[in-house]
Amino acid sequence: MEESEHDQRERLIKVLGDLEDLTKRQVSLKFIFVRGIIYGLGTVIGATVLISILSYSVVQIFGVEVIDTNAVENLQNQIGR
Repeated sequence: MEESEHDQRERLIKVLGDLEDLTKRQVSLKFIFVRGIIYGLGTVIGATVLISILSYSVVQIFGVEVIDTNAVENLQNQIGR
């Protein structure tokens, strides 16, 4: 059963209106700001996980510590002098 030409036009007008609303939301400063925060947090969390996995792998494979675990203690000793 085919849609009548009038029904097709009505549907097209509705779709174009929805598209216009979506475009307005996506270019709003609030949307861009929130999206930037989400992407930034995702990047930080992802980088942290990757560095942790790589550091753990290097320690397990080569037996070399990438990060000095006594760094805080050494820093406190230097400041305390």
